[in-house]
Amino acid sequence: MTWHIRLSLLPALAVLAACSTPYRPPVVVHDSATFPGIASMVAEAGARPVDVLLVHGMCTHDTGWAERQIDRITGVVEDHAPVPAGAAAPPRVEVVERTRRLAGGTVRFHALVWSPLTAGLKHQLDVDMTDKPTDCTAAGACKPKRAWLNGYVKDKLLNDCLSDAVIYQGESHVAIRDAMVRTIAQVLEKDPDSEAPLVVVAESLGSKMLFDALSAMLESWQPQTRALGQQAARRLGLLFMAGNQLPILGLAEQRAIATRDALQRFLDLRRRQPNRRADTLQRLAVVAFTDPNDLLSYRLLPARYTAPDVAVADVLVSNDSTWLGLIENPMTAHLDYLANPDVGVMIACGQPRVTGCR
Repeated sequence: MTWHIRLSLLPALAVLAACSTPYRPPVVVHDSATFPGIASMVAEAGARPVDVLLVHGMCTHDTGWAERQIDRITGVVEDHAPVPAGAAAPPRVEVVERTRRLAGGTVRFHALVWSPLTAGLKHQLDVDMTDKPTDCTAAGACKPKRAWLNGYVKDKLLNDCLSDAVIYQGESHVAIRDAMVRTIAQVLEKDPDSEAPLVVVAESLGSKMLFDALSAMLESWQPQTRALGQQAARRLGLLFMAGNQLPILGLAEQRAIATRDALQRFLDLRRRQPNRRADTLQRLAVVAFTDPNDLLSYRLLPARYTAPDVAVADVLVSNDSTWLGLIENPMTAHLDYLANPDVGVMIACGQPRVTGCR
């Protein structure tokens, strides 16, 4: 290779050298608790099925999201688990359900797609979406010129994603929460006497929506709803949170003095429930995955939640490359936790990995 060819490659090599994924493999923060994975939950359940509840976060999602996440988690568990010894309706939460044979047992997936509940209001922002610039001094639609990156972030992260949080924390809060309550009850009613393990994988805003719904069920004046909430609280043994937003969303529910957030409220209610059987899962493992470059995510901070019946782990991950030490794609940083193979392996196999996980 001649010297001038070598010199021409230097800029490309410099860019590659500047690309980094500082938390790949992930870093488990000091003093974090160990936690199981879906494979070990399946092994512990024996002949009983394991229910996995998926809840998406901000930004518009559809049933395609549910199919992709179920397939992703299924694939990761299959790849890494131990080899077994043998008419136009009103907006509503859509449920995508699949039953899969995994790690020598049965896993029932229930993915909750709540985007239809906020879609109507979000359309009010369509006028602001970035498009080919127009002459704003003339008649017709005004589409100001935006820099590409600013337009990308404005369209996706703000107009499509952050708007979900604004809607949920506003006047629509009760209606959306009640729709989630009805949907979770619908899932649980199919097996109302089950004592099978319950695993939750929730993304960003979906975590808070889930905790709010479960807390409302535990406090419901309707006996059936309250009983189903108690069943969920009793069965819940493993909770994965991707892109935790509780710290910032909790600010909307406080005055000058800090109060409990949605997870703390649920945990308090869970502890006060009667008839907790000694042979059911008593200790809840809570795992929070955080990409430090995720603009909308915060660490969970185990000290706020850890108790005899709760073990908390903060895990730092990199969902995409950091370029020149300056920037990581803000969309993939927030939206691609379940596409991150490191996150998938931890969800499947726990930390440390269950014996036999590949």
